Amino acid sequence: METTLEGNKLRLEPIALKHLDSLARHVLFPKNFIDDFGGCVTRQDVEKEIQHCLQARTNKQENGFAIIDKTSGEAVGYSNYMFINRRDYTIEIGRTRIGVEYQKSYVNTETKLLMLQHAFEVLKAQRVAFKVDAFNFNSQRAVRRLGAKYEGEIRNYRRLPDGRMRDYQWFSIIESEWPNVKKTLHGYMEKYNVSSATL
Repeated sequence: METTLEGNKLRLEPIALKHLDSLARHVLFPKNFIDDFGGCVTRQDVEKEIQHCLQARTNKQENGFAIIDKTSGEAVGYSNYMFINRRDYTIEIGRTRIGVEYQKSYVNTETKLLMLQHAFEVLKAQRVAFKVDAFNFNSQRAVRRLGAKYEGEIRNYRRLPDGRMRDYQWFSIIESEWPNVKKTLHGYMEKYNVSSATL
């Protein structure tokens, strides 16, 4: 699935080791942050993440994109198609990391617009899911803002590297909802094109 998604402000291209330098400048997390995959604290952590994405693509389990900001030419984050179910036409969008300076901007909006459009209109997905840490309220707001519907919470879903158990809230968009979601996301992007203010 060597696909490139071209947008107005962004280009999503298959993640590769050539993106390591710019990703290492943007997506490193504080040392006290632990996520499902151990976090990205060092350059080596970022390289490990890229290697995971490459192997998962080879195994047809995931398809990771580097998020390229056209203005700077930098890879400012990445996001993956995950748990691709070709029989039931379902897919999850996750493993998303965006540089702090690009959060609450057009970057997440256009990234999700491009990925959702490709999922529904090219891959013919019937359902696109998002799972969010039950305590990550910012991400929950961001997913709701896309137009995704809340489905419920799964408790003790995953053990984190530090031994803690994490609860997840699940959201989804289904095929019949996509036209309205698409219209909403295009409306957000039009506002971003007029003003640099975040929504």
